[in-house]
Amino acid sequence: MKKIIAIALVILSLVGLMIPALADAQPVQNVSMWVNCANGKTLNVRDSASTSGRILYRLECGTRVEIVNSMPAPKGWAYVEPEGYSNGGYVMTKFLVASKPGKYEITEREDNFRAVTPYFAMAKALNRRTENSVCLRTAPNKTARQIRRLTAGDQLQVIARGKTWSQVIDLTTGKTGYVANDYVVVQ
Repeated sequence: MKKIIAIALVILSLVGLMIPALADAQPVQNVSMWVNCANGKTLNVRDSASTSGRILYRLECGTRVEIVNSMPAPKGWAYVEPEGYSNGGYVMTKFLVASKPGKYEITEREDNFRAVTPYFAMAKALNRRTENSVCLRTAPNKTARQIRRLTAGDQLQVIARGKTWSQVIDLTTGKTGYVANDYVVVQ
């Protein structure tokens, strides 16, 4: 009996020591992140942290979200509250980035491109002090693999246009790729 009382006193003493430590603990802060989907698709926000969860709504690339750390989520998932939405939901964390993606970092969706009657254009220099231009890339995203570095004045044939990127044929190499619209000048 004395052993049980001694153990109970030790446990109560330890709990008593932990209460002030827990009282000083700071609340977990939410973290701001941005949506950056692969291939320019939208990010599904779900009612549960599972790909079988019901889709509540979809977020466009570049949307700012707050990760609510007080809501439990399994590894690879986060509960978010996006700007402009009254309710939150769960998203896969692999589509969240710490800083807002730039204009050319977000992959443009394939359905944003519209075929055009092919026309000739040329690559534009990045600035007045250099002949260097942008890269011809394998996908409409500045992190996509380079096909080659264009020089100001290189001849291109535009075959499709998107909001931010153009699909072009490089007349020097015959390869098809993507160039940011801001760096394509009609001849």
